[in-house]
Amino acid sequence: MTPLGRDAPQGSDVRPKTRPKQALIRPDQQTELDHLARRLHDDRSTKGERITANTLLRVAIDGLVEHGDRLHGDNEVQLLASWREFLSRAASPAAIGLDTARSGPGDPIAVSALIRIANAGLARHRSVLHGATEAELLASWLRFLDERAEAANG
Repeated sequence: MTPLGRDAPQGSDVRPKTRPKQALIRPDQQTELDHLARRLHDDRSTKGERITANTLLRVAIDGLVEHGDRLHGDNEVQLLASWREFLSRAASPAAIGLDTARSGPGDPIAVSALIRIANAGLARHRSVLHGATEAELLASWLRFLDERAEAANG
């Protein structure tokens, strides 16, 4: 297991100590969680670490703990609404400084357009991507972009 725990370095194979914590979830949540874990496990580009429902629960908990200051509300429905609001804002073009950019007269740039742009760049320069983990791939991509920016600035 490669954790994203506070004490483990990114991409580390150090397995953190875990403890059981019981959570009461609805049957539909259990079914969807199991389906999502199975799909992500089957779609892995690097075989090795298993992706299970517990993996996804730990990822969700880490996200909630890291961004817990964004949650507000007096009950589960309100807390979920505030979490969804945070996620939608975090995924918006404004979150990366493109709130005034336009794809045409009066048309805001959609997240799907940014994804297509990123995919095109990655496909064009896929030879610069190195690594077996997301962190390693991201590091190689950012290194490439930094080198290009330095070369452009002379």
